[in-house]
Amino acid sequence: MDMKINAAVARCCHWPGLSAVAALVGLAIMGPQAQGATIWDGPTTNFTKPNFADWTQPANQDRMTSGVWLTRNTTLGLFNAATETNYTHHSSPADTAWAYGTLANYASLTYRDWEDWFGGRAGGGPPSTVGKPAVLHLVAEDIYLSIEFTSWGASSGGFSYQRSTPSVPEPSTALILLAGLGALGCLQRLRVGLRLHTPSPNIPRSTKLQSP
Repeated sequence: MDMKINAAVARCCHWPGLSAVAALVGLAIMGPQAQGATIWDGPTTNFTKPNFADWTQPANQDRMTSGVWLTRNTTLGLFNAATETNYTHHSSPADTAWAYGTLANYASLTYRDWEDWFGGRAGGGPPSTVGKPAVLHLVAEDIYLSIEFTSWGASSGGFSYQRSTPSVPEPSTALILLAGLGALGCLQRLRVGLRLHTPSPNIPRSTKLQSP
């Protein structure tokens, strides 16, 4: 009997309809992001690179994605350690664009490279960014997140900020319904499989042939 149950479960798990349900669930989750920019409006996290810390160490790089690792050397500005080894004026950090404002208004903001964002030395330099809400655009991946610097060490290489993280989508009613339909279909196939493989109590398992 256990073997029959296992066989029925196996057939259930290979039910084509279950794959269709899984595909619909995947579309429900990925659909909004596939249509446009990705907005990181999840909980905030803090990042700090201590003064005089070795920028080549992963702990001293904010590895936001596989393509953006923000850090800096003892002097000068931020750069992207995933693709750069030093700061380049009006270019670094590579693959990023910056704007003052809030994440709620990300689509209407004007983005610039990091140095032009705060106006260079004439604009007060990097310390002028401390305490001002801003939005960071990770260009290649089209991700927008909120960021606010909380400190900047002029000649020590240290800096810190808080930023938003990816949001964790809550399951929608439609998503829960799809998952329920998939489970119901699997259960029905399991019941049918067990009925087909369970012998009737009125039918003998074997019949002994009588000689004439």
